[in-house]
Amino acid sequence: MEQGKKVKSALVIQGGGTRGIYAAGVLDAFLLNKISFPYIIGTSAGSLCGANYLSKDFGRSKYVVTELMSDPKFVSVRNRIFKGTIFDFDFLFHEVPKSILPFNEKEFFNSSSLFYMVATDMNSGKTIYFEKNAISDPYKGLAASSSLPLLSKPVNVDGYLCLDGGVAMSVPFRKPLEEEIEKIVVIATRNKGYRKKEIKNLQKIIAKSLYKDYPLLLNAFLKSHEKYNKDMDLLDRLEEEGRVCVIRPDFEVNVGVACKDKQELLSLYDRGFHDGTSNINKIKKYLGDKYE
Repeated sequence: MEQGKKVKSALVIQGGGTRGIYAAGVLDAFLLNKISFPYIIGTSAGSLCGANYLSKDFGRSKYVVTELMSDPKFVSVRNRIFKGTIFDFDFLFHEVPKSILPFNEKEFFNSSSLFYMVATDMNSGKTIYFEKNAISDPYKGLAASSSLPLLSKPVNVDGYLCLDGGVAMSVPFRKPLEEEIEKIVVIATRNKGYRKKEIKNLQKIIAKSLYKDYPLLLNAFLKSHEKYNKDMDLLDRLEEEGRVCVIRPDFEVNVGVACKDKQELLSLYDRGFHDGTSNINKIKKYLGDKYE
């Protein structure tokens, strides 16, 4: 992107662990229909899917979720015991592209689009945004954005110790909104009206033990449902006003954050692909000439 050129449109991608396969379906529909954005921002699995969208690797996110979730090298209790994290991101970002599923690094790194990976700073408990060209290792940014609390170890990104962006900002539409980007397309992985419940007591106990040295992070985690629900209230209002365009499931999504049921995952991907395809004209009409 040319320096000083004002961005006119943005794409926001929610994560949610393996629920992110819905977003993967929508994004593949965008790729087929050549829908692109100069500004992309994703949280957790949303950043992972966003990276494959930016690299134009059609179907890659689908493969990662449906095939690698059953690979113990990527996700297992053994990883949690011996590596401190249930998800082995070193395997995902370094071994998988070389020997299992190529990643178009050239397209990813040469893209002129801004690409933000959303994480949570453990020291402040606040949202931190990593742009792919502004950090030393974008793969670290992706890992940090996707390091689910309680299940993953923190990731150090250029001196910032981070966990999953969903702790502080599950659907990161506020950043492009505050930057006054005119057109904002949001891919949400929960149905309209969904609101989070308070963290369960067992999770509270575990969190208080794991994050006792990070009180601001702990507070953000324990109150994450309140932040999420306020954000969704605002998103609904913005959608009603026509300020943002939202694509999301029109049904209750029961897929969990670490689902291994391939048929359930494929079904959710197909719904995402269908919704992405059926909304292409709506997206084009909404964006108008604001593609750049």
